[in-house]
Amino acid sequence: MPKKIIKEVLLTLPEVRQLLEERSREELNYMQRITLDYVSKFSKLPAEAARQLVNELTSAFGLKTETAVQIANILPDTVHELRVLLTTESKTFTSDELKRMMEVIKKYKK
Repeated sequence: MPKKIIKEVLLTLPEVRQLLEERSREELNYMQRITLDYVSKFSKLPAEAARQLVNELTSAFGLKTETAVQIANILPDTVHELRVLLTTESKTFTSDELKRMMEVIKKYKK
């Protein structure tokens, strides 16, 4: 019997890693182990910091949650990389807004 989807929540890679690490105390199935391996390699922030970054980007700049999650997953290094991630947004951002976004992103990078 297929499982029923109750709700859908967009998660960053660090949040997925945290969830799977908590579940790994039990036994993970094959796909969960592969996913845990992947997110362990590519997560760049702690889960809490990634969620804070997403919240800050959505509230301060009006980004869609999907776009903010991708930015938190990738953590672009330049404005040019950031522009690529913002192509799905309906709004066009000024150079000043892009620079401010990069400042927010750099605040979370270590």
